[in-house]
Amino acid sequence: MKILHVILGKADKNRANGVNQVIAGLASHTASLGVSVSVLGLAQTAAFEGEVIKRDGFSVTVYSKNNKTFRAAVHQAIDAADVVHLHGTYSPLNIWLGHVCKSHGTPYVVTLHGGLSPARNTWRNALQKRLFHLLVQKRSLEGAALVQALTEEESTEALSAFRPRLMCVIPNGVDLEDFPEIAKRDLPGPDLKIGYIGRISREKNLDALCEAFTNVNEDGQMRLLLAGPASPEGDVIKRRYASRGVELVGPKFGTDKLAFLDGLNLFVHPSKTDVFSIGAMEALARSVPMVISRTSDTSHFADTDAFTLCEPTAFGIERALRKMLDRRSEWPEMASRGRQLIETRLNWNAAARDLIAGYKSILES
Repeated sequence: MKILHVILGKADKNRANGVNQVIAGLASHTASLGVSVSVLGLAQTAAFEGEVIKRDGFSVTVYSKNNKTFRAAVHQAIDAADVVHLHGTYSPLNIWLGHVCKSHGTPYVVTLHGGLSPARNTWRNALQKRLFHLLVQKRSLEGAALVQALTEEESTEALSAFRPRLMCVIPNGVDLEDFPEIAKRDLPGPDLKIGYIGRISREKNLDALCEAFTNVNEDGQMRLLLAGPASPEGDVIKRRYASRGVELVGPKFGTDKLAFLDGLNLFVHPSKTDVFSIGAMEALARSVPMVISRTSDTSHFADTDAFTLCEPTAFGIERALRKMLDRRSEWPEMASRGRQLIETRLNWNAAARDLIAGYKSILES
């Protein structure tokens, strides 16, 4: 079985782009299970047209532009593949790729990556997105052999927007080799370090987190560390909260990410709309107790008691932080349950196995 992913980027896990992190983990573990995997990427930073980058168990062929050379490579790769896997929504490229798949008789799979979230689509270009979906995207999604939702909540959003032929729910995960288990954490002292890792962007709702934190940090002993790439939203946070215990510490990857997570006492993911953030999963993998917003699509895992849910408002986040501070003696046990959730369900090996089963069902139907 030959699987082809087509993406924007180079499938580099050391990037803030979530889809690239997903492909890096998913493709590597799919390949480790004996499936042939290749990736075609569009990235302006390609060293030359057709640059081949070796990853862990697969390779990425990168082009800088959607030009004649790239399109010829797409036709050749799709013709050679058994299944083509596309990623994201509101992408003219994906619409064209779907047409190419049909012309070659190659089935395609689409992972939504949270793109149909109503909350996300009310901010920018809402009318244009609505028209794009109704006029071209809906038909393309309904033409997919399989649609992958990342959470149960996302499957509901999908079913309200189109009628898939076949849909599965397979969550993202983390690579357990990159996040080895650590010793059981000790009870924290009063000088807590609370952290977040991910994009510093509007939908991540960090302004509400900062407001909640400053309300809770009455004696000034705690620090809030936000790890992520520079952005206009980050500049605003820096001006508003820098003197109130909030620090922007830049992006973290590899061993720097592990050190950052290991230095935290509590992780908070306050997003207004998400599909169980990989950053949040990484915190659980490193046994960090966590507060996460209900709108981060985590409610179907809430019965594990691996984290505390909050509403995506400063009021809701503050209430959850105070609740967690009152439960401080329970943090080590909560952290252990978080690690267990990662080991049993939210890892790339589990996701790859489920997707391989999905690919096989397409080819056998």
